[in-house]
Amino acid sequence: MLDDDKTTTTDEPAADAADEAAAQPAADVEPKAEEVAKDAPAAQSEGTDQQGRTLYNVKCSNCGKDTQVPFQPSGDRPVYCRDCYMQKKNSQG
Repeated sequence: MLDDDKTTTTDEPAADAADEAAAQPAADVEPKAEEVAKDAPAAQSEGTDQQGRTLYNVKCSNCGKDTQVPFQPSGDRPVYCRDCYMQKKNSQG
């Protein structure tokens, strides 16, 4: 004879704090890029590129645009954004 089991099961897992945080939109959790850029001091580490190199936030010495470079600038040489670097490289030909 089988005993009736009074426990019930569901197909849904129990929610925990990590699940609830993951369910929030990224805009509510992460700061906007422009907020990070304006608060970031010169040459602050800001992640990695596709090759795993550390990227540093800097201002282009030519146009003043915020950009990232895969080296920590020493301060004694100019640092250029991609556009200014390519323009300078092509003009020296």
